[in-house]
Amino acid sequence: MLEIIKSLLIAFFAVAVLLPVIRYAFRRLSPVRSLETMTADEVKFIQKRELLLTIAYFFFASVFAVFSAGMLALLASILHASKEHLHVLTPNFRAFFAPGLLIGLTLALLPLRLVQKTLMGHDYELYKTYLAQNEGHQSKRMYGVLLLLMLVLSGVVGWFALRWHVTIDAEQMEVTNLLNEHRTYQMQDIQSIHYLGAEGEYLVTFDDQTNVDMRYLKPVQLEMIAMLSQQSGKRVIR
Repeated sequence: MLEIIKSLLIAFFAVAVLLPVIRYAFRRLSPVRSLETMTADEVKFIQKRELLLTIAYFFFASVFAVFSAGMLALLASILHASKEHLHVLTPNFRAFFAPGLLIGLTLALLPLRLVQKTLMGHDYELYKTYLAQNEGHQSKRMYGVLLLLMLVLSGVVGWFALRWHVTIDAEQMEVTNLLNEHRTYQMQDIQSIHYLGAEGEYLVTFDDQTNVDMRYLKPVQLEMIAMLSQQSGKRVIR
């Protein structure tokens, strides 16, 4: 949970830092047309009102990130389900939170656009003037292009993340990485099995120094770890 909260805070900080940069880039690409000049008090007021939109965006992003990570974990279980192997390990919610967060940050722009006018109320026209002065008169079109690029990037990241899985049989393990590269290991290739201090958390290291961190895989069962230990002849190191 702390790791997830930390990831959310880092992502929100990154968005807060990047937003002024994006606005500056938009303003350079799409110069501001002559509009009614806003007073300093009006700018200060609308910036305070904009905080409400920022909070709404972070709320939507959090909800979509958690939902997306859960759905990706579920989809991975369905895609790699097989009765041909004794055990099939797929990425869990923890592993998918990073790509889920990217998807959440992207999808959050859609409901934000829908509720923007409602949240701003009578100040919406003033807010539009503020945006035009800070982002240029074509910012809406540019945001559309940016959203499309982020959706494509999110889809690509999610697709590669779904490829990772591990299959375990009586005599061997097969590890498929994000690039869909397959590595097959015999049980005797296991160099060590480390218990990481919590239920289901183990680190399996092979002779070629490849690691399988089971903190990010599911389901990890005691029977499976016992079988790995027995077949490889390696005791679980605590």
